[in-house]
Amino acid sequence: MKPKENDNRRTGNGFLAFLNSEIERQRHNGHISVANNYSSAAHSFSRFLKTMRKADMTFRRMTPRVISDYEAWLQTSGLCRNTTSFYIRALQSVYHKAVRMGLTDDLRPFSGTYRGVARTSKRAIDMSEVYHLSTLDIRSALLSIGDYGKGKRLDHMQRQLEFARDIFIFCFCARGLTFVDLAHMRKSDIIGNLLVYVRRKTKQRIEVQIEPMMQAVIERYPSNTDYLLPILTKVGNMEAVYQQYRYALGRYNANLDMLGMMLGGLKLTSYVSRHSWASAARQQHVPLSIISQSMGHDSEKTTEIYLKSLDCNVINKTNHDLLNNVFMQPSAETEHA
Repeated sequence: MKPKENDNRRTGNGFLAFLNSEIERQRHNGHISVANNYSSAAHSFSRFLKTMRKADMTFRRMTPRVISDYEAWLQTSGLCRNTTSFYIRALQSVYHKAVRMGLTDDLRPFSGTYRGVARTSKRAIDMSEVYHLSTLDIRSALLSIGDYGKGKRLDHMQRQLEFARDIFIFCFCARGLTFVDLAHMRKSDIIGNLLVYVRRKTKQRIEVQIEPMMQAVIERYPSNTDYLLPILTKVGNMEAVYQQYRYALGRYNANLDMLGMMLGGLKLTSYVSRHSWASAARQQHVPLSIISQSMGHDSEKTTEIYLKSLDCNVINKTNHDLLNNVFMQPSAETEHA
């Protein structure tokens, strides 16, 4: 019996068993989102193994042929290229952890698979459309639909849609702030007239000047907790916070979908505000290096070509001027005149 095969049998850990143990480790460490990603991949790979009448597979049998067959199985299941890539990348990430732990030393299994992110359909809307969303008379739009009647049901739906609209505008004004970063943002992240936070995805520190429309949203939705806005209420229990976040994200996207229909069929999702800010900045001839650093991207290739670090005041002035063009908000000089 060869050493690597012996390791698998001695520990009782085939690849899928190792993957499931990694899921539990991530949950225990509070990395709920990562654990859920791994869990989705584990469920998918388990279903693939069942087609071969296997419950698990040793690391030795995780060959390029097996992974290639799995990729083909995903594609014939009707999944898009980005979804198949998501599963492959999740499995590869765990597999490489097994390599670092000495359970296997074969780095070939995933070498022939697609692990990129293909371009998707346009996810940005024009500046004029952002402005129309900001001024949309939601109550009149609901009444024109005719399905919400009057009274509490209509009032509730109006509040839900207005909150979703205001979150979208807030994220746009905050240089394409992501929903996940806004949801977890605390009141303590406000320092003077700045929002200072660390991106959950890239761990980069971001400073955003609080523009008038952002301040209006903060004042319109006072939070009873330490969170900046009343998107989340739970604290402490990582699993409970994550589940509440997932529910809030689903509800946010559903409300954005309805707002998009009210605006003539616009496709609105939680990421559209981010893409739209980047698109608007580009249309204003903002250098790509400034856009990249403004949004806290982890890829700094373009930024490093031009300059190592950008003055935060330059970024904030860029954002202020951009918002003036979109919302026609008063300039700082006018406000203090």
